[in-house]
Amino acid sequence: MKKDLENYILSGCFNEAKDLYKKMDFKVFYDNMLEITFDNTSIVNYSFIVNLLIEEEHAKLHDLAYLLLSQPLCHIEGAYVSAYYHAKKAAELTDYNEVGILENLLFLNSVPEKVVSDQEAQKIAKKILSLDQKNEAANELLNSR
Repeated sequence: MKKDLENYILSGCFNEAKDLYKKMDFKVFYDNMLEITFDNTSIVNYSFIVNLLIEEEHAKLHDLAYLLLSQPLCHIEGAYVSAYYHAKKAAELTDYNEVGILENLLFLNSVPEKVVSDQEAQKIAKKILSLDQKNEAANELLNSR
């Protein structure tokens, strides 16, 4: 099913790819999309996720878009800024209450472009610690300042 998904996406057959997406468990889809994008590094994978977001906006899809842009597609100019949009949107859609999604924003403080400012990162780290006092990433960021 993963190979079919990849072939549909790469050939621009988004409706067929969407049919496969609807039949898959989201975690399986998420893992498949990440693996596919690491393998072929095509921006069309991200375009497919945006296509899905147009129809059904939710935090998990924004999180996936963030991940594709911040990991396998990070070499594309502007990818981290676009990843920031998706990380911020996922955080908004979860009312800033999901630690993993908030950690994505912290990551964007550490990339060379430093998309998230130090001040914003400190606020995010404090929010994370209000949800998880032992969070390593948040504690590390606040202790390094």
